Amino acid sequence: MTRSTQVRGVVFALLLQVLICLPALAEPVPRTINEIVALALKQSAELAALEKEAAAKQALAIQSGTLTNPTLELQGSTGSLSGSPDERSASIGINQEIPLNGKLRLRREAGQREAEAAQRQRDNAARLLKEEVSTLAFDLDLADKRRELAADLVGLNRDLVSIAEERFKAGDIPELELNLAKVELARAESRRLQAERESLPLRIRISSLTGLNEAAFNLAEDLFVPVVSQTSQELLKQALAARPDLQALVLERNKAETETRLAVAESIPNPTVGFFAQRQRSATELGDLSSISSNTQLGVRLSMPIPVFDRNQGGRAASRSRLGAAGSRYLALERTVTAEVESAFSRLSASERILALFKQGIIPQLTENLKLTQEAYRLGEVGILAVIEEQKKFFEVNDGYLAALHDRCVAFVKLESAVAIDLSGGVQ
Repeated sequence: MTRSTQVRGVVFALLLQVLICLPALAEPVPRTINEIVALALKQSAELAALEKEAAAKQALAIQSGTLTNPTLELQGSTGSLSGSPDERSASIGINQEIPLNGKLRLRREAGQREAEAAQRQRDNAARLLKEEVSTLAFDLDLADKRRELAADLVGLNRDLVSIAEERFKAGDIPELELNLAKVELARAESRRLQAERESLPLRIRISSLTGLNEAAFNLAEDLFVPVVSQTSQELLKQALAARPDLQALVLERNKAETETRLAVAESIPNPTVGFFAQRQRSATELGDLSSISSNTQLGVRLSMPIPVFDRNQGGRAASRSRLGAAGSRYLALERTVTAEVESAFSRLSASERILALFKQGIIPQLTENLKLTQEAYRLGEVGILAVIEEQKKFFEVNDGYLAALHDRCVAFVKLESAVAIDLSGGVQ
């Protein structure tokens, strides 16, 4: 191998390494919550499986409403083994079971209700997945904002250390006061590192649900939560009409009602009608004389079980029990939905009131107090403990504000999921 060949090989390897590293070095792409939710719904293997199961049940519903295949009967006999070689017969027949009392229609209807219920269950799984992903996105937004707040606190403490160093050099403060400023800076750095760690598991979870590289996306800045104008009663009415899990139970109840009618219909057995053709050859002997004759017969058979012992008593009782169970499950879920809507609505209302308090008076006043205290310390009018206390209040209050903002966003997601309505318009 020549030297030029070796150089080309090294250059090629370096280029390949650069191409591999380019995605990691690329600027993270901003993603809105709707985009993240859409990716999660697209990537979900569970939703795909539920979709296939619903399609399978729809196919079985069609099959259940189909007539059974007719039965072909062939029969032959010969007298060769009994000493009458001239006698033989052959017959062919077709039998068909005839379902009575609309059994096929009822079976198809029950199967269709089951398939529709499976589709609603798939929709409900998508609703829950959207709620989970949206909540994770707001959790990640909270973690990112807390990291930014911790970085701001680090900046404040660095400024405090700089001022303390200047005053220490000038002989205005003792070394202990400078050390206090350095300790607060170290604590702020620790908080920033802790805030950075909180976002990693959230990014990994979102990545597993969406297929995104956890380092390749950022949340878009326009995380907007609209104002809900409907009352709790209006939202509850919409939830009872739109929740896919409730719709699935309604369909299961309809299926149970259909199966109850089917069980009654199946107490009367189905007749089987048959058509046959028979050709028979026989020999007659009289002394030394013998004659051979043949004839062909066409006929109809009708057979039907006599419902003396089995009148589908067990099937009728079971169908009535399933119908009662479906009704009980619906009532239980209806109460659960009512509680979810009212709880989410109350949480959203409370979080909006808390946010209003933060925005109207607490945050602006606290920011002004911090600036005044920092300037007073620079001038030597207050001690360092006053500045540390104000910075602590600034961090805690702003962290509380971020938590209240996050709580409002999550409450909105919970309410939207509980109602199963996109509150900006349209069913989920």
